[in-house]
Amino acid sequence: MPVPDNVEATVRALVDAAGLPVSDEEFQSLVDGYPTLRELADRLYIEEVRYEEPALIFTPLPPAKGE
Repeated sequence: MPVPDNVEATVRALVDAAGLPVSDEEFQSLVDGYPTLRELADRLYIEEVRYEEPALIFTPLPPAKGE
């Protein structure tokens, strides 16, 4: 997902949706950091592995005898 053209509007929508009270200074800091954060978050998604099984799977049952 590319960084939106209007970063301020995007950050304002996210802050409002979360119900966070932020000062003007905090808001500007979020606006300044959003493009980098968006880029890093986009790197977490790799379409080729979406059907793969996770490396670790939690099984709440005790192991079967002999394992």
